[in-house]
Amino acid sequence: MTSMMARWCQVREDLMYIFDQVANSDIEDPIRTLVLDFLSRVRGGMAPDRALLLMQKSLPHEHFVDLITAVRFNFKYRGKLGPLLEQMELHFHRIEEEYTHRRLTNLRDCKLTFMILAVVPPFFLIRLATNPEAQQAFGAISSGPLIFCLCLLLYLGAVAAFLFIWRHING
Repeated sequence: MTSMMARWCQVREDLMYIFDQVANSDIEDPIRTLVLDFLSRVRGGMAPDRALLLMQKSLPHEHFVDLITAVRFNFKYRGKLGPLLEQMELHFHRIEEEYTHRRLTNLRDCKLTFMILAVVPPFFLIRLATNPEAQQAFGAISSGPLIFCLCLLLYLGAVAAFLFIWRHING
């Protein structure tokens, strides 16, 4: 929406014209409905500042709220809308790039965590089979099976926590 508004503002720096063009574009709901509601309110006699405030309260998305807050402030103090929208567009593109970077970083971290969790059981079994001290610690001592169960529970807890976090990140 910000990009569309910035492009139409280059044609004509008029808030009603810009929102009218945005409403007639291929923008999806609920934004399209909010823009149409704004236009009908202003055309019905409501002050644009009040209509923008209602529009802002209608959708709690943080970027949308930021955009409408900036437009309201700009409209109220009669600032230049074109440079504002261009800066907002640049700002939102940077935020989107950061989200993409964060997703890629999360994906890399999840892969690394998965590999570490997958390597633990074979390494444990190899260590147990080749190291007599480990065999004695887990087999010969009376508390060995208890320690083994505790280690197994902690490992399964780590796997469960990883799966929970992975599911939460990926939706």
